[in-house]
Parts: sequence; C-alpha cells; structure tokens
Amino acid sequence: MQENNAYVSSRGILKSCDYHSQNPHSSIRVLHKYLEPNYITNIKNPSIYVCSRAIPHFIRIMLPIIKKPFILVSGDCDDTIPNEILSNNDLNNLLQDKRLIHWFCQNMTLDHNKITKMPIGLDYHTLTQQPLWGPISSCQEQEKMLQTTKDGSLPFWSRNTKCYANFHFTMNTKLGYDRKDAYSNIDKELVYYEKNKVPRNDTWNKQKQFAFAICPHGGGLDCHRNWEALILGCIPIVKTSHIDNLYADLPVLIVKKWEDIDIDLLNNTIRCFKNKFENNQFNYSKLYLNYWCNLINSYK
Repeated sequence: MQENNAYVSSRGILKSCDYHSQNPHSSIRVLHKYLEPNYITNIKNPSIYVCSRAIPHFIRIMLPIIKKPFILVSGDCDDTIPNEILSNNDLNNLLQDKRLIHWFCQNMTLDHNKITKMPIGLDYHTLTQQPLWGPISSCQEQEKMLQTTKDGSLPFWSRNTKCYANFHFTMNTKLGYDRKDAYSNIDKELVYYEKNKVPRNDTWNKQKQFAFAICPHGGGLDCHRNWEALILGCIPIVKTSHIDNLYADLPVLIVKKWEDIDIDLLNNTIRCFKNKFENNQFNYSKLYLNYWCNLINSYK
C-alpha cells in the first residue's frame, strides 16, 4: 500500500497518520469510514488526516469532541486552502484553537506559524482501481517502474535542453487557463510536446531525456506532474503562485510569466542548478514519504 512506498503521495501520508478514513475518497466533503473517535484516546498528540474539502464537516462534527492536542493533516483534494473551502471565521477559530498543535496541508496558500505546506506528491492510487494511464497495477509495481526509469537517466545538465510537455491533452481543468497560457506563450522551439496521449510509463521514459518539464497548474495549484519530474531528475518549470515556498531547496524554476522562458534562461538555470547540486544545496529528501512522516511526527 501507499504507506510502504518510498516517494511522497497523498494516500501515503494519509495512511501514515494515526487517524484517517478507512476507505478514502478524493475530494469528499464529509468524514467517511473513520473509526470511533475514542480510538485516539490513548495516542499522544495524534495526527488526524482529513480530506481538505471535508474540513468544514470536521470542524462541525469532530472538533467539538476532541479532548486533547492533535496534529491536523489535510489533502487528497485539488481545492485551494483556505479560500475555496473555509470561511474566515472557521479558519481563524481553527488556527486559534489551543488543541491544534500544527496543520500540514496541500494546496495551502496561507503562511502561518501553525501551518506547513505539503506536496500532493505522486498519484499511486488511481491506477490501482482504473486503467486511466496504463494497466491496473499495485502501488509497488508503479513505483518500481518509476525507479527503474529514473535509474537509467542522465543528470539534467547532460540532457536535451528542451522542455518536455504533455499537459496539453487536458486543458479544461479548473485552472486550465494556466495550461492554455503556457501553450500559447512558450516558444514552441523550446518544447517537446508529446504527440499522442500515451501510457504514463511511456511519458516517464520520454521525459527523462529532457532537462526541463513544463508544469502548469493542475486541478489545483500543485500538480502530480511537478513531483514526477523532480523524481525523474528534470527541472519542473512552474508559474509563480502562493505555494512557491513549497519548492524551497528543490531544483524548480519559477517564472512570473510563461513568455519569460527563453534559451538563455534555460541555459543559465542549468548552470546555476548544476552548481547547487554539486554543492549539495538541494534537499531531495523532500521527495520521500519518510521525510514528511518524520516532520509530522516531530510535533508529537
């Protein structure tokens, strides 16, 4: 299962928490299939995972009966937090609640001393149920394929300087305007666009040949594509947003406008990031599930 995978994923974090849904559904609005709350009675400072969209339900139903300090962990949802989910009153009350030790959250735009922004990481769970990007396979089989692909790749400074892209097959996501903007404004000479929609394993094998990957926003500000690219040794290019500091200490190129991408920027970024890599200035441990589990548990 995802909690046994090496790389970070929403469901891996969920299943590593002390208290979580026993049958999780992405973007669900209610607490579904949780054990009785007394399950956490004897756990010191328990970590409680809630689908971000279900946080209002958590505030109404579960928060009033929690009698001890806890760590809130939320994600498995594309919605932006807090703007698309919480009222200002609910947000302020939650952050001021003395029982809340810390809050780890995906697609979080607010900076606060009680909040740590957390990646959505990889999507292992979809292919365990639906053959959307390839044959149905276990989480471990998917990760083995990813690791095999990664192991046979060159460092980014020895690759084709062009940018890999396959985002153009899905342009109607909630934040699809960012994809349309990228497609319209990035010089086509600088991008290799996948010609056909192919299985994910094939995209990984092609992507590892390129130094960069174009990563517009997905259903939310963060995107699985960003984390796949990092694991494959690419430099993701993203447009600036309120989650920029999530990418601190990682080789991510953040641009103000997609049209800022030119060959000089790409070459300069490779030189700069190669120097940082050789001086151990990147924190690749952030790509791993264990890093985030240890960080969450450090608040216990």
